[in-house]
Amino acid sequence: MNVQSAWRGYWFKDTPYFDLAFLRILLVGLQCFLMLSKTFGELSYVVGLDDMLYSPLLVFRFLMSPWGAHMRPDADWMNVIFWLTLACGGFSFFGLLTNLSMILFAVGNIFIQSYIYSFGDFHHPEAVMMIALLAFALSPCGKVLSIDGAIRKRRVVGTAPVVYLLDYCGPYAGWPIKFMQWFFPLMYLSAITAKMGHGSLDWANGFTLQYYMVHDSLRKGGDLALALAFSRHHDLIAFGQMVVLVFQATFFLVVPFPKLRWIYLPIGLLFHFGNYWILAADFPQWIGLYAVFIPWSRVFRWVATARVVSDRTDLRPVSR
Repeated sequence: MNVQSAWRGYWFKDTPYFDLAFLRILLVGLQCFLMLSKTFGELSYVVGLDDMLYSPLLVFRFLMSPWGAHMRPDADWMNVIFWLTLACGGFSFFGLLTNLSMILFAVGNIFIQSYIYSFGDFHHPEAVMMIALLAFALSPCGKVLSIDGAIRKRRVVGTAPVVYLLDYCGPYAGWPIKFMQWFFPLMYLSAITAKMGHGSLDWANGFTLQYYMVHDSLRKGGDLALALAFSRHHDLIAFGQMVVLVFQATFFLVVPFPKLRWIYLPIGLLFHFGNYWILAADFPQWIGLYAVFIPWSRVFRWVATARVVSDRTDLRPVSR
């Protein structure tokens, strides 16, 4: 087997369309929720800021280039774009014109988020979701669990072989999932590189985390971070930082050795929920995207075929 065939065999191996479609529903639903619960409030705030605070990001200048790279769209236009983007999210969720609506949903979110970040305060949780949405938009994520799939089924009924939902596979159904599975290790390796670049292993001395606990508690509020920062558990805090370094440096092992996900994913969830509870640093996109590591078709198949031990007196004939 040559390198090219091995490469194609890895990225374009037959994969259930169910996994891709289920993740489409999950991620689009999460992003629509975040748009309504968080992004709309942020957008409503920044549209009222003075022009002197506006410094468009490179990606926003690129998207605005047909109308003028440094032009600032007004509040009415941004509101129209927001609701149109949310409508595309609804189409994507239900799988109507799936690929087109997914592309518009992804680009609309990039446009809105880069506009918000053009006023100086920007973070990184949103970026990975935008990349995931673009990857899914370029895939056959509307083959099943979609209105498009239902319409296609009506057109070909009687002329095509019948396949069970969880058995319906294709060569292009797996690459977006694998792409995002590899993207996570790259993110974590980038994070650990930044930490090491600023102070090598001294970053895990405990004082770094204590500083951010004090800083974020004063900026965002919250007594838990402040209490931990001034507690006598300095060694425990330093140990926690070392665990973070090991976790981020070795997370890539989850991809070639999938069974390790049952160890790494709970640790990652604990890590991100801990960031939220202690530092008020929320990463809902990253937590939601952990779903790409779960073989959903196998999970649903296991649930559907699970056997139970029942009392014979409870047995009833199945009505047809």
